[in-house]
Amino acid sequence: MKVFKFGGASIKNADGFKNSASIIASFSDQKLVVIVSAMGKTTNALEKVVHAFTAGENSTAIELFQGLKEEHLVLCNALLPKRKEAALDKMKEIFTEIEWLLHDQPVRHFDYYYDQIVCCGELLSTIILNELLMENSCTAAWLDVRDVLRTDDQFRNAGVDWNFCNQAIPVAVEKAH
Repeated sequence: MKVFKFGGASIKNADGFKNSASIIASFSDQKLVVIVSAMGKTTNALEKVVHAFTAGENSTAIELFQGLKEEHLVLCNALLPKRKEAALDKMKEIFTEIEWLLHDQPVRHFDYYYDQIVCCGELLSTIILNELLMENSCTAAWLDVRDVLRTDDQFRNAGVDWNFCNQAIPVAVEKAH
């Protein structure tokens, strides 16, 4: 099994997603695990959302998040003429999770909100890349990493629950293939 990791710079725009999908497709006869970062500059933008939210500036946080949401929706429209709805269904769940949080008042510490919000960048980019692969007739299965990777509650400095992960990851990967 091969493992590929695509960083934010390699998927910073539609051409980057297409190139990454092309690389993956060239190995379509092999079992792969593909790990994808957030689109270029998304993590920085999500950090601004967290800072605004934890400073009590909910409307600013929501506005900043709306900009990121639009950017991802525009990308879906450009890349996924056939699978756009499938991508949007998955992405809406993540958008809703974050929007619910941003409409509340912060009652926990910064690091908790950081981990809850910033991770959505990777989730969104993996959804888009997965649907792009499927749009181009590649067999692919999206896996929400939160289902197989568990940590303790030391936010932004978490320790991995290796017992859980060592059991969950192989099962999920085998099921996906």
